[in-house]
Amino acid sequence: MDERLGRVLRERVEAYLRDVERMLRAAEPGAAWSAVRLRLLPLATAWRSLLVQHSPGPRGRCRHCDRALRSRRNRGPLCSVWRTAHAYLVGGWPSGGDR
Repeated sequence: MDERLGRVLRERVEAYLRDVERMLRAAEPGAAWSAVRLRLLPLATAWRSLLVQHSPGPRGRCRHCDRALRSRRNRGPLCSVWRTAHAYLVGGWPSGGDR
């Protein structure tokens, strides 16, 4: 991906997330539920897709991150995507999973 396309992608994703946060922090959360729902459903789908891409391979480690992105000694059972998902969606960092 070229630099300009990457920048545009990051800007659009950041704008999307800011919009969702703004909606969720609104004074009357029930007032715009249909708009919030339209924003949250793609987020759930995006997380599922990301987690599928980082699902465990035959050795039980992330198929994506296990491809020489980390040194062999530093490979743990959970990649940073799964540790982040656990921290923000379940609560707290999994034991043995430093940031």
